[in-house]
Amino acid sequence: MTEDESDVSEAHSIERRLSDLKREVEAIKRLITQASLKRLTTEINRQESEIDEVKAELHCKI
Repeated sequence: MTEDESDVSEAHSIERRLSDLKREVEAIKRLITQASLKRLTTEINRQESEIDEVKAELHCKI
């Protein structure tokens, strides 16, 4: 293998690694987004429950 071929092979290897890393970053971003949405959904449901409890208390007092 000549030096030029070696350089090309090394460049391709680096490009493949960078591509793999970019895919990993995107996968991690998706996981973080999903976790954030799940946390928000949980918080919204909790607050909805509290609102329902307060409504029930208000209706009992009226």
